[in-house]
Amino acid sequence: MPPTKHRLIGRLSSATFHAARPPAFSFFSVYCPGIPRPGKEPEDIFLKPKFVSQDADLVVLCVPRDMRARMENFFSDYFVYRVNPERPKLDLLPNPFPAALEDNEIAVLSCGDEEYVVAALRIMSGSDDSKPTFKLRLYRSTTNGETGIWTSQELSLEEPMRDKVCPIPETAERQMYHRTTKVITLGDENGTIGWVDLWRGIILCDVLSERPKLRDLPLPLPAEGNLSYFLNYWPSYFRDITVNQRKDTIKYVEMEITPPQEMFLVPSGSDDSDSDDSDSDDSVHYQGVPHSIDPGTWTATTWAMPIPAASWNDWRPGCSVSLDSLRIPSGKRRVHKSLDRILTAGCFEEQEATGARATTLSLGCLCVSYPTLSILDDDVLYILSTGTRMESIGALVNVDVRAKTLKGVQELGTNRGFYRHFRASGISQLPSFSMVQSTDVLPVVMKAYVLTKNT
Repeated sequence: MPPTKHRLIGRLSSATFHAARPPAFSFFSVYCPGIPRPGKEPEDIFLKPKFVSQDADLVVLCVPRDMRARMENFFSDYFVYRVNPERPKLDLLPNPFPAALEDNEIAVLSCGDEEYVVAALRIMSGSDDSKPTFKLRLYRSTTNGETGIWTSQELSLEEPMRDKVCPIPETAERQMYHRTTKVITLGDENGTIGWVDLWRGIILCDVLSERPKLRDLPLPLPAEGNLSYFLNYWPSYFRDITVNQRKDTIKYVEMEITPPQEMFLVPSGSDDSDSDDSDSDDSVHYQGVPHSIDPGTWTATTWAMPIPAASWNDWRPGCSVSLDSLRIPSGKRRVHKSLDRILTAGCFEEQEATGARATTLSLGCLCVSYPTLSILDDDVLYILSTGTRMESIGALVNVDVRAKTLKGVQELGTNRGFYRHFRASGISQLPSFSMVQSTDVLPVVMKAYVLTKNT
């Protein structure tokens, strides 16, 4: 389908939504004369526009306007983009100075009649864990075309629940009641939004209420295989949460991952016993090309909770799939070819030189992480995957957890980095996109690209 575009006179002069069929990515592009052009330094990734939040046909985009945006979000502009071919709109949000917004704390809520609310919630520094205090910031759109204002208020969590369900271990590196990983929009007449700490739980708030209150909803207990990672590792590596498109269910997933290990040969003539230096011993083992790969494994387990969310006891186990039980349909030649390229990229010639054959590799030879749930009413899970070598091709693996079937593989190239650079969305499922065929389900939207013009 043709891109959906809207132009605005100003710094952000154009925003475009480009639809694609999964497992390929849909994406946004923005045209911004005068903004800094991202370079090749690792920190320059923070100079790229980002897809921040979505509800109905509304999307929040973050566009850096200064090189200092690499270090501080205050130097970025935020826009609300109505992705609607019939009535597109692009609003610049006022800067909430002296406060600075964090992308993972922002949610947009569609209120109908072209009205919306943008909300951000953050735990206050020095907050007491027995009664944590948060600051809620709200921006309400206006009906007269004028720019609205940000308001803020402090709210205390009256009944902290997560320490009763799963207290923080004394050995955990992170001794903090809440750190928002992502935000989910539950909606309803009260405008319920959830700020999710993927290790601990959800802070729910009815942002449309005259007197908003905070509620604590703990997540399911950590899987046994992740207990050592609990509050010691980035939770998005193992977990994800979303609200389905009908907004009647919260969907949650956790993966237990055992990564593959490269096995190296000790060069002939070396004698480990000749050296008391453990570092020297390690250097002998890790020289040259790996002789083989010891495959890893993984298990993904889903949970669900009906909306309105009431209690931690309402979490219900869904389905589970392990790598050993995953079925790869024999008729999908494209999937098999993609897997061959991913598994052998960067190491095929070297392995051939050592006598190893690429055909001995298996799905267990892929490093996997960052599970991402589809927002549709299904059990589809997207898993970021790559080979074990630096030159490996990244891929998005599409798995039907209930059917225990590999549905598809989308190659991502070798230069994206191994992190989640996409998020789930259902924009193209809206009535305004009725021109899209029913098979064109677009559950994943990639981070926005940027087109710049030097001025």
